Amino acid sequence: MKQILIFILSLWLVFAQDKLLAVQAIWRHGARNPYYCNFKCDLNVPKGDAALLTPTGMRQQYVLGKWLRQRYILDIPLLSPTFNENEIYIESSDVNRTLQSAYCNLQGMYPEGPVVPHFEGENTSLLLPPNNGAIVPKDIKDYALPNKIQLIPIHTKQKSLDYAVAISCPKGVNMTAENQKSDLYKEVNDATAKLYKDFNEQLNLKGEEQVNDFVVLSNYRDTFICNRYNGDEMPNLTTETLKQIDDVANLAFSLEKFQTPLQVKLYSTPYFKQVIDHFDSILNGTSHFKYYGSSSHDSTILALLSGLNLTSAQCQADIYLNKNVTHKNCITQYVEFASNLIFELYNNSITGPYVKVLYNGQYMPLCSDEGQTCKYSTLHSIFMAQQVDYKKECGIPNDDEIPIQNETPGWALAFFIIVILLLVGALGMVILIKRKVSNSK
Repeated sequence: MKQILIFILSLWLVFAQDKLLAVQAIWRHGARNPYYCNFKCDLNVPKGDAALLTPTGMRQQYVLGKWLRQRYILDIPLLSPTFNENEIYIESSDVNRTLQSAYCNLQGMYPEGPVVPHFEGENTSLLLPPNNGAIVPKDIKDYALPNKIQLIPIHTKQKSLDYAVAISCPKGVNMTAENQKSDLYKEVNDATAKLYKDFNEQLNLKGEEQVNDFVVLSNYRDTFICNRYNGDEMPNLTTETLKQIDDVANLAFSLEKFQTPLQVKLYSTPYFKQVIDHFDSILNGTSHFKYYGSSSHDSTILALLSGLNLTSAQCQADIYLNKNVTHKNCITQYVEFASNLIFELYNNSITGPYVKVLYNGQYMPLCSDEGQTCKYSTLHSIFMAQQVDYKKECGIPNDDEIPIQNETPGWALAFFIIVILLLVGALGMVILIKRKVSNSK
């Protein structure tokens, strides 16, 4: 009997073939400048986009792009070695640091750009703009751009319309305010009292400067992390205090933004729908994009990790408060710069399509606490069951519900009415003059 089972298993291994069909990747932007002005900064000094991507962040994204190239071009030949616009689609939130991150990432993924046609004689002028004195740089050789640069289109949309990548939600502020009133929020905040005391004493914060809320504490951490990545001045805090701040950072973010099951479903719905739509189109043959990449934010990644049941505000709080933890998978580390989440769609020649998910390069349990693969039909059902009406919950009017005053500026309507009145008045004057002329005759 044992030999028969071994024989059957051997046959299955011979005939069953797995093929990677498509990839959907989303990453957080690389290291940036501080977002908050709370440590060694001057509010009176204009800085433009203070949260701009830094050289460190550019390098992070470039190396991530190299990692993606190694995996999906060299190790697994999913994509062509050079950029093919029919294979990949890249989107970004409409923020400088995410747009820059996308360009840096793609430079690592496709390091060598195209060459120009070889023209001779008068045709060499075809490589120049029509400006007098324009010449080709000597060191550019036959490449279209210096240093073999490859430029790839990055698609974006304004923040108010970006639900999947920027998770824009007008009612988000109200949800956050409600979260800060919850019993769990208060319990964690009370448990962090000693950390606040140590933090305030070590930074010599007095009066209103003192920190007594873990979200505010996390804002300080954000600044410190930026300084650390970019080689700037660090605070005079002990190693233990810095570690404790790190330990509470992800929990603070979860309690602030994604505390309830509805909030988790809400903020993960748009991107999960995007994953389903992409993979469905691959399986039914209506799409040719094998790789779909999104340049996003820590909030987006944390929402998706929560939606995948890989973490939650409750499980993190239980760990932090030393309670009984029933959740087997609970990511407690913060979503740091260049963190990434990758959905891989495979097809097995015998069992059909399935999905695997990587977080920062490591496979994650998906449909169960142990398994790293999930039948696509199962994942599809899970994602569909989690879908909520994003626009309704966020208070976003549908296109056919937008009131006319939001579509047409008030000054334009007033101008239109004035013009109509003037035309009517002018027409009346013409009629009156004609009547007077007729009567005089």
